[in-house]
Amino acid sequence: MFAVPEMEHSGDERKKRIESLKKKAISASNKFRHSLTRKGRRSSKVMSVEIEDVHDVEELKVVDAFRQVLILEELLPSKHDDYHMMLRFILLLVSCSMV
Repeated sequence: MFAVPEMEHSGDERKKRIESLKKKAISASNKFRHSLTRKGRRSSKVMSVEIEDVHDVEELKVVDAFRQVLILEELLPSKHDDYHMMLRFILLLVSCSMV
């Protein structure tokens, strides 16, 4: 009956594919957003548990000495002034020196 030129036909198909992809992306985004809100509501029912942070006395002394040296040399930025971060760094240095 009525012949659609090949170029228009492929353009229409492309538009349909783009619209379909947009709809799928929006749908996936909405599913993701709603899954987060549902989990947020679910997690509010769970009681919070306080974790006791126990430091080894020897490790505490080593980290404190290391911290004091860094402070005296003005090499300790405030964002790295953290017990656990410094302990990990010291343990890494010790493990590398053993190799």
